[in-house]
Amino acid sequence: MGEELKHLTGWGWEDGYANFNKAQEYIVAALEAKPDIICLSENFLYRGDDKELEPEDESSKYIRAFQELAKNNRVNLLLGTIILHTESEKNTNTSLVIDRQGKVVHRYDKIYMYDVERADLTFRESDTVQSGAAVGLFELEGIKVGVGICVDLRYPEYFRELVKGGAELIFLPSNFRRLTGELAWKVLTKARAIENQIYFCGCGQTGGIGAKERCGCSCIISYDGKVISEIGLEEGIISADLDLTAQRRFRKEFPVLRQMK
Repeated sequence: MGEELKHLTGWGWEDGYANFNKAQEYIVAALEAKPDIICLSENFLYRGDDKELEPEDESSKYIRAFQELAKNNRVNLLLGTIILHTESEKNTNTSLVIDRQGKVVHRYDKIYMYDVERADLTFRESDTVQSGAAVGLFELEGIKVGVGICVDLRYPEYFRELVKGGAELIFLPSNFRRLTGELAWKVLTKARAIENQIYFCGCGQTGGIGAKERCGCSCIISYDGKVISEIGLEEGIISADLDLTAQRRFRKEFPVLRQMK
């Protein structure tokens, strides 16, 4: 597996079909660089004004279309997150990984919920979303890869579990608010990379107005804390070639992970 990856960020909020078309357009544009894997942001099909999202099934026309796109272009896709229907009263906020053959090879249901109770903001993701039970760790073409979602970023123990399982690269599709992100996003993405000696790829949604504005700021951070590529509030694509050989050498030279108790 080569080590080129692409990151996509930013969508119009109100129209899932329009966002689906825009996602496909960005993926096609990213394919020009022949990437191995492309990641989208959390809730990339629809976010709206914090309304309850319409759930999809795993046989959704959107998911099937992305499977075809992956297969036809021989590229791995990480579908940010999609709200999926369950048999219970709650849905799941789910990342799906599609391989070059168009098969869904991994599903991660978000574990930690975004619940906030402040004087100026009340939001309880846990009211409508069912928490996942297993960490997002999978193998893709011989490389162990981890995935977290948005508020998972605030739980360092989650990423430590991914690294204990062998992850060398972690994706985090996200939907951080801009005001929150200005305080925490850049600090925590860099911290997760440094403390785990991993390549950390945060893919943030952008757009919105006022208190509902998202922070964007997608980034790819090296195992030693260097920011390899980043973008601000604008929509766009960022990419990087990852040197896993150099990362493995760094881990040997600075054996933080081997000393974990």
